[in-house]
Amino acid sequence: MIKIRKILSKRAKIIFLRLFALWVVVVLSIQVVAPNPIVKEMPENCPENSRNCVRVDYDGSSYRYNNLEPPVISASTSEINQVIITWFSDSRGTILFSSVDENTSSHFLHIKEYTDFFFFPDDIYVNSSCLENSNQSVVTLQSQSRLGNGDLGVNFERLSELISYLNNYSWSGNSCDFR
Repeated sequence: MIKIRKILSKRAKIIFLRLFALWVVVVLSIQVVAPNPIVKEMPENCPENSRNCVRVDYDGSSYRYNNLEPPVISASTSEINQVIITWFSDSRGTILFSSVDENTSSHFLHIKEYTDFFFFPDDIYVNSSCLENSNQSVVTLQSQSRLGNGDLGVNFERLSELISYLNNYSWSGNSCDFR
């Protein structure tokens, strides 16, 4: 009886180690194969017929958004930008690019975040700008996978969580500018 347990225990360890090694190879392969673009301005829309991109925009170019609404916020774009940077820094997000257009008081962020388990890299684009004829800011969001044809709902879930966070945040109430 003890011999059988030792044999089963040894086999279980070998199987576990092989599965772990396979997982490591798959994750490393994903990191090597995935493109690594640095985007310096907000994309105009999701790629046509994409099943791995979600966009929420005030201008009507929303895509696969399932009725998510872009956040309209009573705060400066710089305050919004800082809150979003902090939110992504608390998770596995990495800020790849950040820019400010002082003429329009808009902020753009390109963020990379990894999915759970297989660590697929995804791109998140955020543009906060002043809402026309208003003192409020509007946030345009786009999340898309770098690899594959689908996203298993990860991009929608990510934007849904971020929008919920932004809508429930205690904003300063400042107008949309840098001051």
